[in-house]
Amino acid sequence: MSLQSLTKILIVEDDQNVAELLKLQLETAGFDTVWAADGESALSLLLTGNSFSLVLLDIKMHDIDGVEVLKRLQNTHSDSVVIMMSGHGSEKLAVECMKLGATDYLPKPYVLADLLQRINRALDHRLALIEKRQLEQEREDFFLMLSHDMKNPMAAMIGSIDIVREGRLGAVNEEQVDYLQAAIDSGNEIVTMIDNLLDVRRFEAGKMRLVIRPRNPREIVRTVVERFARTAENDGIKVTLDAENSVPDIAVDLHIMLRVLANLLGNALKLSPDEGEIVISCRCVAGNEAHITRLPIYVKVPPHFTEKNCFVRLSVFDSGTAIPSHELGRIFDRSTQSVNRAEREQSGVGLGLMFCKLAVESFDGVIWVESKQERGNEFIILLPCYPGGTTV
Repeated sequence: MSLQSLTKILIVEDDQNVAELLKLQLETAGFDTVWAADGESALSLLLTGNSFSLVLLDIKMHDIDGVEVLKRLQNTHSDSVVIMMSGHGSEKLAVECMKLGATDYLPKPYVLADLLQRINRALDHRLALIEKRQLEQEREDFFLMLSHDMKNPMAAMIGSIDIVREGRLGAVNEEQVDYLQAAIDSGNEIVTMIDNLLDVRRFEAGKMRLVIRPRNPREIVRTVVERFARTAENDGIKVTLDAENSVPDIAVDLHIMLRVLANLLGNALKLSPDEGEIVISCRCVAGNEAHITRLPIYVKVPPHFTEKNCFVRLSVFDSGTAIPSHELGRIFDRSTQSVNRAEREQSGVGLGLMFCKLAVESFDGVIWVESKQERGNEFIILLPCYPGGTTV
């Protein structure tokens, strides 16, 4: 059986004479063809499970034109390649269609040899894309499986060390407890890095599941501060919570928002010197105050953000070495680690901040960092107030 006989082509053409000639020529060349006389019929065939390797799509048709059919087809993530058929005067439109995802365009009247050449070239392109997509998916599946499976032995290791630390297998002295606790903290840090990595991938793939409800930001901040209190005390770092008594709710996924602030506070603890200071603030900002805030050019501003009249401003300030100004635009990149290698621990900081950025953007907020050259850095989050004002 020839390759052509396995290749199914959909001809979308409202001129019956042209369509019948195309069917005859292509079937003589060994291809399997189906004809759709209009855009509606074509979409019905394309969107109901029919598999076509290639679509020959006329641009100008009476009901739904070829451009609209192409747009809808691209939204289905179909692996069919499309060759637009353009009459005289529609070449410019055909080029625009290629920008929308068409592989090629065929001017009418066409020459059979040219038509077959373009079809074979488009089919080769399709096979290359499918192979590339399969390789990428296999790599992604392997990566996710490896990352996910690493968490199980890490959890077992942390649990075993904790049993020893608590003295359940025999007495341990104070120095041994400190070393065992350090091992547990390092293990938990690895688990956090794995979680950040997996969730960054989910955000980028549009597969992150969020449960967004109105939440009290003051309570979220207090929960995170309490979680890190012991670590801060052990490191001799003072953590201050500066929160207004009454702050409007924000619409967030509680688990994800807790992790965002935990990442920021955890980074601040790593970057602050011994006897340093961290200040976490939470306050309401009126729209006119927020709108005059000079956001850095790297900040992605959500649609209608400037139309809001109420925001909650969350920030984490650390007294560590200031981030150089030329690094501020890269600090939320996936590949960025600590920016001053001589003075900062490298612990996947960039990955955690990348997660924070994607998470805050999913809540229609913005995040950025300001370098205080004399006394540290401040990571700032601005989120719209929830209009209902009800805490869940």
